[in-house]
Amino acid sequence: MVRPENPEAEMSPQPPLLPEVPPELARKRLSLKTILLFFGPGAIIASLTVGSGETVLASRLGAVFGYAILWLVVVGAVTKAAIIYVSNRYIVLTGEHPMSGLARAIPGPRGWFPALVGALAVLSFPFVASALATGIGSYLNVVFGGPAVAWGLVLLVLAAALAWFGWYALLERAQVAIVSLKVALVVVAVFAAQPRWLDVLAGFVPQGFGYEPFVFTDYPEIADRAVWVEAVVFMGGLGGGMYDYIGYAGLMREKRWGALGLPGRDRSVDAPLALADTPQERTRVRGWSRAPLGDVVLSFTAMALTAVAFVITGKEILGAARNVPTGQNVLTYQGDVLGVIHPVFRYFYVVAIIMVFFGTMYAIWEVYSRTTYESLSAVSAKVRTRGLGATRKVVYVYVLLGATALILTGADLVALITPANIVGGTVACGIYGLGLLVLERRVFPAGLRTRPAARALVAVSSVVLLVSGLVALGQYLGVLS
Repeated sequence: MVRPENPEAEMSPQPPLLPEVPPELARKRLSLKTILLFFGPGAIIASLTVGSGETVLASRLGAVFGYAILWLVVVGAVTKAAIIYVSNRYIVLTGEHPMSGLARAIPGPRGWFPALVGALAVLSFPFVASALATGIGSYLNVVFGGPAVAWGLVLLVLAAALAWFGWYALLERAQVAIVSLKVALVVVAVFAAQPRWLDVLAGFVPQGFGYEPFVFTDYPEIADRAVWVEAVVFMGGLGGGMYDYIGYAGLMREKRWGALGLPGRDRSVDAPLALADTPQERTRVRGWSRAPLGDVVLSFTAMALTAVAFVITGKEILGAARNVPTGQNVLTYQGDVLGVIHPVFRYFYVVAIIMVFFGTMYAIWEVYSRTTYESLSAVSAKVRTRGLGATRKVVYVYVLLGATALILTGADLVALITPANIVGGTVACGIYGLGLLVLERRVFPAGLRTRPAARALVAVSSVVLLVSGLVALGQYLGVLS
């Protein structure tokens, strides 16, 4: 923060720099009505994960591990939500993207830290895009026939074309509808499956877990995969990864909350708003912090509930029938989940899963463009000056070419998503969280930082994600047993 050179000015009351807080955010308690009013960017991020993270991977884990994995859903949701709240809070209060702040705040050569995090995120793009296209392509092959690879390539290009000519308002409304519909249907399916609720509750207690006995006989290729790798791939996909979160913070600009609503605080800004620790500023900081808090809480709550529901139905329906989502059937068996409500919903599932996956494929282009732009502009004034549009063109070409090459390998969804979820979904998130703690300490006066308990949660969350990801990466690469 820049301090005035005049001692008298130091003692004079300084007017707050942040805009006046809306009445809804000025209240001490954050109501559900207020959260829904300010919900938006989080809906897009939630929609990016309901395809693979909460639908495929959660039901797969329920089938192969049972309820013993439920506690990991809580760990994944809480750790990521804590880190992303601090990230989004920073841009709302300062008008500067955290990646730009990290370029200055982390010791060493300027920009090395955001370059590292950004590289891990950008490298994940083609894997996520190809996994989504392959998953829905395989499903359409089962339902309608035709080459799965061709289906995947056509949908990949179609989603890119629609996203190129789309706009944010349409995207936001579409994702809110998709997330709401998905959560409602899967909750109904849970009750229709009539699970043993005491066993469900017991699953939220941290415990060891292993593959169900039938996995070793019916799915030896899964049994050969390290248990921790399988679990961390799910945790990395739960709620998304850094390939989403950098863009998530960038989406805050569209809402113009806090400092983002001030004149001149556009994407070309490469310095934070210099906030003073005054009573008025503290009040406005608390008020504006509630906007990203509500957005993150609602987003991750929806994702966690959806994941829990699919773990339960995966155990009760898919696991009982020994049907594990894998290979060409990575999406086929989930129709049985909605079928417990009424047989007609098996047909509805065909429409729903196509909508969900295609909505996810549609959303990634906007988010990935922002992730790339925010990462590069943090270390390059030229990129910042040229703007998001120039970066967007490069991202589309890169993702289309990279995803096409991966689709043509014939690998299935789980194989394609594994490296992205481990590296971009856990390791990169842990690194980013630790950097945010340094950034907040360097930029905010003590009275404007997040509370000590919140900072402690971010520190623990970052270490958990980083260590979990590194262990899984070592096992995936064969370095660790």
